[in-house]
Order: sequence, then C-alpha cells, then structure tokens
Amino acid sequence: MKLVSNSSPLIFLAKLNFLELLSKDQILIPSGVQKEILAKESAEKDGLIRFFREKNVTILSLKNKNIRSSSLGIGEIEAVNLALEQQATHVLMDDRRACSFAKIQNLEPHGTLWIILRAYKNRDLTKTQARDLIYDLPSVGFRIGQEFLFQVLKKLD
Repeated sequence: MKLVSNSSPLIFLAKLNFLELLSKDQILIPSGVQKEILAKESAEKDGLIRFFREKNVTILSLKNKNIRSSSLGIGEIEAVNLALEQQATHVLMDDRRACSFAKIQNLEPHGTLWIILRAYKNRDLTKTQARDLIYDLPSVGFRIGQEFLFQVLKKLD
C-alpha cells in the first residue's frame, strides 16, 4: 500500500522499535517531515535514520504547496500536499485536526493505532504483541483517552 507519512506515526513506532510494521508498504515522506524528525536528538533517531534508508521508503520534496492551513503543523500540511501530488489516498498522521483536514481533501488518514491493528489483522503481530504495543503507547508520549483505548482493544477480539 502506498502511504504518505507525517512524523508522529514514525516516531511512535520507532520508540516502540516496531518500524518494521511498515516494511510491506511503499512509504513516501515529505522532505520537511524528515528534517523535522531529524532536527531533534532522541533515543530513536538512529532507528529513524536507518528506516529512511530502506528500499520501500522515499523522501520527496514538494513541487507545489497548494493546500495551506494555519491550524496545522508544517509536517501535517506537507504530508497532505504530498499525498495529493503523488495521488496517494492514504496518509499517516495521529493528530485529530490533521485527520479531519485530510478527510476534507478526500484522503484517508490512518494513525499509529491503525498500523498496529492492521498488523494484527494481517497476522504480522499476535494478539498479545498488538495489545502490549497499544498499552505501551502512552509510555512513549502517545495520548489516548481511556474510553477510546478500550474501543481499540475490543478490535483485537
């Protein structure tokens, strides 16, 4: 599947040491998102650098920045613009406002939780592995409400 990614799903998967959940996809990353990710020193930076070198990952500069929004971050806007440029329907992002914005642009936003659930459905993760990853997300800075967490965990049944 062709996926354009913003920074947050990549960072959270890197923090959990599970970037390989994207190994079967064609990943397109705006150059601005790559710069945003690499600008900060972090424990997961080396893993992200290795990920950017994978054969299924392509870093692209935007040709046009037609879509703008004052309420979103630069990386989110670049991801939407790149998805539209590359005619990629699917965009990876976790921010609710960014997901709503992507839907307005006729894109299908998916987040970190979707990646984990998809890996479980595709049998790339066991139920226990998927549940453990979901439970570990808040420990690496992922914000999720308790009610939504339970809804997501029910999808593993």
